[in-house]
Amino acid sequence: MKKHNTCCFIDYCSQDYLIERSHDNQDYVKLETKLKEICASLIEDFSVNHFICGMKFGFEQIFADIVLKVKNKFSGITLEGVIPYENYTINWTEDQRDKYYSIMQNIDTEVMLQHNFSQDCMIKRDLYMINESKYIILYTNNTNEINAINKYIKSMGKVVFVLDVKTLNTIPNIRICR
Repeated sequence: MKKHNTCCFIDYCSQDYLIERSHDNQDYVKLETKLKEICASLIEDFSVNHFICGMKFGFEQIFADIVLKVKNKFSGITLEGVIPYENYTINWTEDQRDKYYSIMQNIDTEVMLQHNFSQDCMIKRDLYMINESKYIILYTNNTNEINAINKYIKSMGKVVFVLDVKTLNTIPNIRICR
C-alpha cells in the first residue's frame, strides 16, 4: 500500500473519556457524525484509500466501524487492523470483545506485532501505524501529552490532525472537514 494514500487514527485519551456506544448518547452521536465527516474528507479531498486502526476500544473502533460502512460507498477503500500482542483483548468485557471481533472479521488486513505483552507494545503499535501512514489523526484530551509524538510525526513530513475530545475540533486550526 502506498503510504501517501494511508491514514491511521490513534486514541490518546484516558479511559475517563470513553464514550458509551449508543445512538441515544448525544456525545457518541456527535463523535460519530464528526468522524463520518473526517472520513469522507480524507477519501474525497486527500485521496486516502487505506486506513489503519490499532483496534483500541472506543474512538479507534468507532472510526473503524465508519470506514467499514463507507467501503460500500467508495470503491477501493481498505482497512488494516493492528494488534499489539496476541492476547490484547483478554481483560476486556464480553461486549468489548464481541465488538472487536465483529470489526476484525470484516477488515482487509490483520497485522500482529508481537506474541506477548511488553511495556512498550502500545508504543510499537503507534509507531508502526505512524510509519505506515501519511495522515495521522490523534484523538486526545491532553495536547501536552502528545507533543513529542506530534513533533516526531511532523519531522517525518507527515500530516497530523489533533482532534480534541471535548470540542471535536482539530488543534491547531488544521481543517480537514468541509
